[in-house]
Amino acid sequence: MKTSSAILIKQCKDSLHNLPSLMVMLIYPAVAWIMITAMRGEEAMTDFFVPMFAAMHCSFSPITLASNILSEEKEKGTLRSLVMAGVSGIQYLISLSVFVIVFSMLTGSAFLIMGDFDPQRTLTFAGAMLAGVILSTLAGLCVGIRSKNVSGANGIAVPVGLVLALLPMLGQFNSRIEKAAGYVYSGQISGLMQGGDITSKTVAVLCAYFVGLWGLLILLFRRNKLD
Repeated sequence: MKTSSAILIKQCKDSLHNLPSLMVMLIYPAVAWIMITAMRGEEAMTDFFVPMFAAMHCSFSPITLASNILSEEKEKGTLRSLVMAGVSGIQYLISLSVFVIVFSMLTGSAFLIMGDFDPQRTLTFAGAMLAGVILSTLAGLCVGIRSKNVSGANGIAVPVGLVLALLPMLGQFNSRIEKAAGYVYSGQISGLMQGGDITSKTVAVLCAYFVGLWGLLILLFRRNKLD
């Protein structure tokens, strides 16, 4: 427990001194606030922008943050030092996951402040965001384990994150893209944030991605061992 707490504190300190990490976590809430403020006179702009940028936030930000932190510590040798000091790989991954999830949810809570939701909608919105953040964090860890340096991690995480983030938004303007987005977890998350119901397809898609990403993470961990 003390080791996990120490790792979390370390990640907090490192992130506060890492401007790119802070920008990644704040960019979508900031853009949403700017758009809502600029179009305050237009009707229903909050209901349009908040779910859209919230879905983009929980799809893109955790992937890039998790992969960046993990690949950077592998590249600098910090992770090897932690392992030699007695920190197990699993313990480190759990601590990193908790940090990314909590950080993403804290910054994402800005969308709840910007939106005008009733209690039931707030719970659904927050639950959808948490599900998206968890799945994106798992995806980011997979990228980070597979990458040997930050450049390699960004080369995979950024395109994947952008596809996940933009697909639901583009689906609002094209029926074919909307149909494809329904089979991607970010598409289901976006639908829930827009006030949609939890269907059997929603549960199936989210569970399938969780099992698939978790299985991939275990496979990559066994092959690479965070080396």
